[in-house]
Amino acid sequence: MSQATTSQAKHPADPTPPTLEGKLALLKKLRDELGSGDTIRRLFFGDLEPIVLQPGGANTVVHLYNQANDVTIAYCTSYDVFLAARPGRVTEFDPAEIK
Repeated sequence: MSQATTSQAKHPADPTPPTLEGKLALLKKLRDELGSGDTIRRLFFGDLEPIVLQPGGANTVVHLYNQANDVTIAYCTSYDVFLAARPGRVTEFDPAEIK
């Protein structure tokens, strides 16, 4: 069995980055893209707590806190897009970050 086949058997086709840094890098590449909210939900499945609503973007931005990684994600509900992320439990993003 070749090395590639062995590697594929251990890790099925799952593009999810294994680290927080990898997940945030992927989200930053998708910033402002319609539907990038799906990626947020896939990467942090079952562990997103809405903590704050903030005016911005096209309408309302929801801050989603991920306790497992201690990171807050700014998400535009109108267009289902990722806007920004910061470490910790963030209650307000700079308006320039989420426009």
